[in-house]
Amino acid sequence: MMRKLIVTTYATLDGHVGDLQDWGLPFDHEATARYHGSLLKNCDGLLLGRRTYQLFAAIWPGRSGLAYVDKLNSLPKHVASTTLTELPWQNSQLLEGDAVAATCKLKEQPGGDLVAYGGESLTAALLEAGLVDQYRVLVSPVLLGKAGPRLFEPGSRRVDLTLAEATVMGPGVAALTYCPSA
Repeated sequence: MMRKLIVTTYATLDGHVGDLQDWGLPFDHEATARYHGSLLKNCDGLLLGRRTYQLFAAIWPGRSGLAYVDKLNSLPKHVASTTLTELPWQNSQLLEGDAVAATCKLKEQPGGDLVAYGGESLTAALLEAGLVDQYRVLVSPVLLGKAGPRLFEPGSRRVDLTLAEATVMGPGVAALTYCPSA
């Protein structure tokens, strides 16, 4: 049995991802912490692109006390980057070679779920390769109405999805879980 790859991110209602400081963090709530704890429950590895890794490595190592933060810090982190040479966050390693091929190898190994946070370019590559088993999106009640990075850019391959779960959390954030349709 192959490991499941779960892609998760925050997005605005009009599909923007990226700089959460502007639009995502004001909607964080205790329910968000429970969401991340639940997401990581069966996880035994993270898959991160360069930008997400650098952001997380600047925030999470100095924090503890919440179960999901402690788990984030202890999990193996597989980083897709062709430019990073040093990975200071504990249990971090660069994926060797092509990120898609390396992810295929990770999925074939025994173990729990792999969770890929954010990273629109890494997510797009995983989507194109058909490697994503589940999409989890925290939709913030915001319309940015401007150009910027989107969860999936035009030209991505079509993937029909089935809604597996929908939960409203805190101040209007919808946690949506989709799986590729059979």
